[in-house]
Amino acid sequence: MEAAWIESACLAWEGNDPAELLEVLMGSDECPAFGPVHHVLVGAALLTCSCAGKDGAAARDSLTSDLAELERRAACVPGAACAQWGVCGAAASCGMAFAIMAGNAPLRREGWSEGQLIVADILQRIARAGAPRCCKRDARIAVRAAVPWFNRELGTHLAEGDAIPSCSVFEANSACLQGACPYHPGA
Repeated sequence: MEAAWIESACLAWEGNDPAELLEVLMGSDECPAFGPVHHVLVGAALLTCSCAGKDGAAARDSLTSDLAELERRAACVPGAACAQWGVCGAAASCGMAFAIMAGNAPLRREGWSEGQLIVADILQRIARAGAPRCCKRDARIAVRAAVPWFNRELGTHLAEGDAIPSCSVFEANSACLQGACPYHPGA
């Protein structure tokens, strides 16, 4: 994995709350305020927390393989995909993680519709947030929206944490919604 710090943090993680892990990953010194790394982080948090409670070398190897596959897929989603493709990379990351866990393939019917629906739901929520250029906000929205889908469709036991994090990079974002964003410290 090119971003070895992501794999290292995920392999050390023991909880089942992907929103909590996402905050740890986004708070890392290696994580930039914006950019395509977020296209990996969201899916990585979901994949990792879906493995909560599974011990042993086989579980670790499986997670390592899944994280590498996620990174390979996410590398196809460039920065600014939200504006240039009309698809937020954080939402796509949820779809990638879902597809990996479901074993989706281009001609496999099972899981195909669900993968499309999860991404559609997340994209609606991100679009309704009201503004472009906030990878942190969109990643937070995506991971929280994905949890019920993963639990229902994949039988995971992901926690639906209710903590609302406070953004620490809003000053670096000239397009920040300020108090209109639920993650802004002044909200």
